Amino acid sequence: MDSKGIKISKTTKLRIDDLMGEFVDSFDENSKDVRPFVVKLGLSTGIANSKGLYKEFPPGCESSDWEMGSIISGDDFMIFKHLIINEAGISLSDSEIKKHMRMFIEHGIESLYLIWENHHDSGDLEDFKIKILK
Repeated sequence: MDSKGIKISKTTKLRIDDLMGEFVDSFDENSKDVRPFVVKLGLSTGIANSKGLYKEFPPGCESSDWEMGSIISGDDFMIFKHLIINEAGISLSDSEIKKHMRMFIEHGIESLYLIWENHHDSGDLEDFKIKILK
């Protein structure tokens, strides 16, 4: 089981691209791990910030324009799956897991992006990293 089939909004895709720029120096020059890292960070943030399951997408994120592919798979997928089930408090089907995973990603990336908008002009990546960990 993996994240293949989850489509996120164009707004979130563009936000992920912007956030990737802040982390690219933390990875090898030819690494393809930056995008999965940002998506997983967004998913983690969305889960951490939630109080149960989200009912609606963030404003401007209702459409599903970009296929994520298998960015989240294996053990990572299983961990996130069980965190989502824990938030739901009930058993969920695979399609429901993916639906809620998308919702958590959309909300988490929005939260990270708002922090990034307030800090990217300063050029202080350390301050940005500290803020997202709070």
